[in-house]
Amino acid sequence: MKNIAFFIGELQLDTQRKVLEGIWEAAKEDGNNIIVYCLTLAVDDAFNNGESYAALHDDFSVYDGFIIYAESIYSPRIRQLLISKILEQKKPCASIDYPISGMINVSSDNESAMRTLSRHLIIDHGVKTVNFIGGPEDSIDAVIRKRVFEEELAKAGLELAKERYYAGDYYARSGRAAVRYYESKGLLEADAYVCANDQMALGAFYALSDRGIKVPEDTLMSGYDNIFEAANHYPRITTVSRFEKKFGEAAYRNVIRAIEGKEYESDPVVDSQPVYAESCGCDAVRPVNHRIVVNQYSRNKLREARYAEMISELTVELTNARSTEDVCRSLEKRILELGGDAFVMYIADDEDENVSADSIAGIMYYKGRIEMLTKRKMAGRHLRFDTDSAGDLYVLYSLHYSEHFYGVVNIRNSTMPLFSEFYRVLMMTLSTIMEQINNVAKMQKMIKTLDEMWVFDPMTHVYNRAGFFKFAEKITLEARATRKDMFFIFLDLDGLKKVNDGLGHETGDRMICDMADVLRKTRNKEELLMRYGGDEFVVFGLGKSSAQVEDDIERIRKAMAEISQTGGRPYKLDASIGYNIVPYDNERPLSTLIELADQEMYKEKREKHKR
Repeated sequence: MKNIAFFIGELQLDTQRKVLEGIWEAAKEDGNNIIVYCLTLAVDDAFNNGESYAALHDDFSVYDGFIIYAESIYSPRIRQLLISKILEQKKPCASIDYPISGMINVSSDNESAMRTLSRHLIIDHGVKTVNFIGGPEDSIDAVIRKRVFEEELAKAGLELAKERYYAGDYYARSGRAAVRYYESKGLLEADAYVCANDQMALGAFYALSDRGIKVPEDTLMSGYDNIFEAANHYPRITTVSRFEKKFGEAAYRNVIRAIEGKEYESDPVVDSQPVYAESCGCDAVRPVNHRIVVNQYSRNKLREARYAEMISELTVELTNARSTEDVCRSLEKRILELGGDAFVMYIADDEDENVSADSIAGIMYYKGRIEMLTKRKMAGRHLRFDTDSAGDLYVLYSLHYSEHFYGVVNIRNSTMPLFSEFYRVLMMTLSTIMEQINNVAKMQKMIKTLDEMWVFDPMTHVYNRAGFFKFAEKITLEARATRKDMFFIFLDLDGLKKVNDGLGHETGDRMICDMADVLRKTRNKEELLMRYGGDEFVVFGLGKSSAQVEDDIERIRKAMAEISQTGGRPYKLDASIGYNIVPYDNERPLSTLIELADQEMYKEKREKHKR
């Protein structure tokens, strides 16, 4: 069994899907696995970094070979990074429709088919004025199609006016945008609209129709690729059939031959064929029975309606999601609707270092069971392929928000990613929800930090006055409820001014922190510790007699002496200490009670000065 990685752009587009179908059908025959990395790239570099993260950071050494549909990966930077990483593996690899040194290069006879189509429009239909809607200007196919058409115009003594060329992006939206552009220039009228692919042709068709311009009555139209929507459209779009499934099969077959050490074609070429149809005024033969098309349309509408409903349900359900587990629990109810025989979502990103290794980090549907995944369970694992399973198709998407990568979703043997744009929408929805959870976590962390800044002394990390009085009420209420008396210990550092003046304030600050550490270690965890002033501390608790409090004070003195003797400090840690026992039914304010303990402390301080 071999495992082949395949890298592709928009998987839901008809041309890309057909290439994958060709690869998968051939691989299933051989019992080999195909692992697809989906890269729906944009013009935004930050977005592209997140979208390509899983592919660029995965371990390629587990694969036996590689296929890249480089023409469909619209970011030149990401495309080159992938190509470099593939070539570094020094394993058999193939490129489709984009020549790459060091790879098997599978191409279509793009030029001959476009030349034949161009002559048909110019010679057979007498086309002279053309609005040409091209593809991306860094697309090899788009460049060839434009060049060939201009060459055939020149042979007829014609030329393509600069203002009648519009560079699109292969999507229907740019067909519509092109029509708006021509309208703004007063150039809507033309003998023909020649489009670099069928998607843009369909977009232009409906934009023209909205403006009362009919095809083919008012203008002719051609596309390229012979996609299902164009072939079953009325009028059927004149186009070129590239037999994309043969692309995929040729790439796969030659990579496998190279892996097995057999003879293979280094530059296989797949023939293309013009299809003359109603959009250029020719008769058309329908490729699929009308009844089948209608049934398929109805089935697709029902399926897409359910997918849209599912995403709507998820969005509403997860509006208040606060954790990965919330997302997994919601997804658990819908996994089976995604099709396929295995599914995993694993969230690798977690900025909170305190999250337990046993916290929920993902969800898996595998061998008929749905289970939640913990960080501990997923350590070092990645559902990619099984040693006991073969002929499978895995489709991987990155979950990310802009360049912030959250994790990976991987589904096996499902047709949903191939035939429904809603699978891509689902990935974007999950990504947005993960960003929402991340932002809420950041906000909570910020609020916690601000709260701590309000109640904690920043130097010693014990309660300041605000924190003390906020939490002291709990102790006073408990004292009344249990009828236990309360106590205050008031402590004032000895010699801090001398240390500050002689050794500097940094050493004085260290002395204060040492005192806080002593009190933190010697008090009970239920007792409140406060830095009352610059060199003053208060311990507040309940349920102790005078003798017990005096034992506490003795422990404090021993701890101070230990630090002074063994800590290597340039100062002696010492303090004057007083305490006050307060009846549980006391009605006086806490500040008054603290002052009483303060007065007891000053008695000791005065005694020290007398010695």
